[in-house]
Amino acid sequence: MLPINRVCLSKRGNVTTLWVAGLPAFMIIFMFLASLAVVWMTQSTSQVAADASSLAVTKKLDQLVEEEKQRRMNAVAKQNQGKEPGDPGYVDPYYAVLGTEQKRQFFMESVVSGHKEKLVATVRSYAEKNGGGRHGTIRLSVHDRIEVRVKTQFKPPIFKEDFKNTDVQGSGTGPRREYLSWVKTGSIKVDF
Repeated sequence: MLPINRVCLSKRGNVTTLWVAGLPAFMIIFMFLASLAVVWMTQSTSQVAADASSLAVTKKLDQLVEEEKQRRMNAVAKQNQGKEPGDPGYVDPYYAVLGTEQKRQFFMESVVSGHKEKLVATVRSYAEKNGGGRHGTIRLSVHDRIEVRVKTQFKPPIFKEDFKNTDVQGSGTGPRREYLSWVKTGSIKVDF
């Protein structure tokens, strides 16, 4: 008989052998479960950061859209030079700026592209305050809302070299806005 069989079949030391052999297996299972818990917590943190960022960027975009709309309408009204509606050469300011679907789409694209740095700074600020990462995506419009995806670096307790450049994403959508219905779904995307 082999010495290992003798140890396993003897009544002395059987429990000790089982304990010593089972301890590494238990630790591997425990570390795997701990890794799943870390993934869950990291995703939850990313989700909270994305939700906070989407609310903040929606508020910022509310301000920017209103300012830009007023600025452009005032410029058209200034060109009218005292003309009243119905006079020859009068241009309706609302129609000139937002009168058609294409104009509204172009208006939103120009507002976002013109203020991209402000929007990205707002998202990064709120994402970092809430434990998220510095990278992600802003998408307009998703069901008349702004969607923010925040990437957070994954730091597992085991297999660190296998997950070296792995990110966990969380996404959040802000409140519904009327001006976001002017944008085709997913047509405006800002990566940061």
